[in-house]
Amino acid sequence: MLPFIPTQAVAQQPLLAKALAATGTPALLADAHGKIIWVNHAFVAFSGDAEHELLGRQAPILRDGKRDSSDYARAWRALQRGHELHNEVIGAHRNGSRYTVEEFITPLFDDDGVITHFFVIRHDITQRTQHSEHIQHLADHDDLTGLLNRSKFRKELASAIGHARHSPRTLATLFIDLDHFKPVNDQLGHDVGDLLLAAVAHRLRNAVRTGDHIARFGGDEFAVLLIDLPEASMAEALAAKLLAALSRPFTLQSHRVTISASIGVAIHPRDGQDARTLLLKADRSMYRIKHSGGNGVGLWPLSNGAK
Repeated sequence: MLPFIPTQAVAQQPLLAKALAATGTPALLADAHGKIIWVNHAFVAFSGDAEHELLGRQAPILRDGKRDSSDYARAWRALQRGHELHNEVIGAHRNGSRYTVEEFITPLFDDDGVITHFFVIRHDITQRTQHSEHIQHLADHDDLTGLLNRSKFRKELASAIGHARHSPRTLATLFIDLDHFKPVNDQLGHDVGDLLLAAVAHRLRNAVRTGDHIARFGGDEFAVLLIDLPEASMAEALAAKLLAALSRPFTLQSHRVTISASIGVAIHPRDGQDARTLLLKADRSMYRIKHSGGNGVGLWPLSNGAK
């Protein structure tokens, strides 16, 4: 928590004013209406704006790009009641680069207890945030393809099912296994096999809609989550589109490689109402196609009456 700083301190104590101006932590002072009346050298350097451009401007208090108008109004009312606030702000420098800062806002009072100013200091946490985001990305994604991993896909599926319960639209889970992948590894080597998996991921990304999710489950197995489908029949059409995309030849280094895929489809809520059931039924539908020669799309329920 920031120490209490009397309003008169900056004006009456030259040493304190000099220290605040020289500190490497960006700081500003705004009037009771939130307009900037003073900034230190660090704030000027961090913002990329000249001091005269900042003075008189509305202070970037609470403008974090994440709050809606009602959140902002509540936070501003809290400040006006004299509460200190700690905020995380995402913004852009004048040169276009993005930053993340921790912002501490302290109301300053006169002798009668009336708020006259707001003192704001910022700590740049851009690198820390980027490192945290990178670690989280590694935890959620497959190293080779950059797709979601099995664990993250299951979470996305469970979340989508929760939202779908309140929507008339449907979602579908597709389980994909590549046909003839093993011969590529055996004959051309694992390096080419890895290139093929990365190329498959690229084609899947280009074939699905914005907002859909793709994962590599391991080996040559992939999964796709199709969300917000206007009708269940659209899942089969999109699965056929993926099948066609994967059937086109791949050029990997100097090799021309042709594969196909077996795709199983399960529809929510028709085929199941939880992630485990949908994945299981999509997997079984895929294996039915695989055992029938591959290169096809299979929908649950299975024609042989399997459960």
